[in-house]
Amino acid sequence: MTRFCRYTLLCLVVVSAACSSTTHKSKEYKIALVADANGQHGIFVINSDRTGGKLLTPDATAQLRSSSWSPDGKKIAFFAARPEDMQIRQKYRMPSHFPLYLMDATGGNQARLFDFPVSSFEWSPDSRQLLYVSAYEDPAHDDTDVVKGFKAPMSAVYLMDLQTGAKKRVTDFGQNCFGSWSPDGTHLALSFGDAQHTDMYTASIDGRHTQRISDSPGINIKPVWSPDGKRIAYVSLVSQPTGMVGDAYIVDADGSNKKQIRDADPYEVQWSADGKFLLLKSYNGFVLASADGNKTVDMRNKVIQPQDPSFTPDGSEVMFRSNHEGPWYLYSVDLNGAKTRRISGNLSSSTFCFSPLSH
Repeated sequence: MTRFCRYTLLCLVVVSAACSSTTHKSKEYKIALVADANGQHGIFVINSDRTGGKLLTPDATAQLRSSSWSPDGKKIAFFAARPEDMQIRQKYRMPSHFPLYLMDATGGNQARLFDFPVSSFEWSPDSRQLLYVSAYEDPAHDDTDVVKGFKAPMSAVYLMDLQTGAKKRVTDFGQNCFGSWSPDGTHLALSFGDAQHTDMYTASIDGRHTQRISDSPGINIKPVWSPDGKRIAYVSLVSQPTGMVGDAYIVDADGSNKKQIRDADPYEVQWSADGKFLLLKSYNGFVLASADGNKTVDMRNKVIQPQDPSFTPDGSEVMFRSNHEGPWYLYSVDLNGAKTRRISGNLSSSTFCFSPLSH
């Protein structure tokens, strides 16, 4: 059987499984996922009601991130390691960096964006710019564990205008570099520092106004703006005898009114679409906490082996991967942790992302 026929058969299985199940009524969006079922690879897209099943690219090396789908719904950014990238991979030996590709949301017009690899990226709200992090300007080009005696990477945060191709660096070089856009696209929340201490800042896109918003020791990282642009949530890591321990914080965009959310030990925080909840992602599950601090739902004992949790675009559920049925299928659970359902039919998933809601 040809590769085309195998993929066609797999798509039909997804459609059949979806049509035979009870659909869940919610606002419409699409799910892109990297499939790995019965030797099949590539990026597929399915509908939020579990219908459909279309192959966008059969690239076996493709990997998505939660930030992959552009806010206007027209483009998908993804990592890949294709034969034509060999020269880049040999020049920049940085294991956590990958060549970044763009394609239309239909799978067409695939092209590599840079002649160097990046470690993370995020679209601007208007989809016209891309924020990315890379250590490609570090002369050592070394991303190896500092504990083993190698130089740690010196990354920076950059912006690229996708209309003109113009690039600019917006932070000094350092470690623990992250960035996110304000909802109106006029400001960035940034973190960078060194292996012992990392601060967070807000900065205007024009570079004229920068303000430090962290005032505590430790490694303060991964700032994300609330949907209304008034607050920023982040993770603060502090060294303890048992290792690094994380706590989540919320702070006003000017650095005032800091509030701690305890007992989750997260590595990343995400806001719900309405700004009422925070998703605290930890290595053994996830916790939902109301932004006002009055309610917490601990999913760590209610969901089996969850990985890569993320709010759905309508904010009604959390989607995640789990292998408790064998393959790594996609599942969703409501915000009370009471109702879990399988989303991806017979398609297993290694990474996934969402389109914006349909208008």
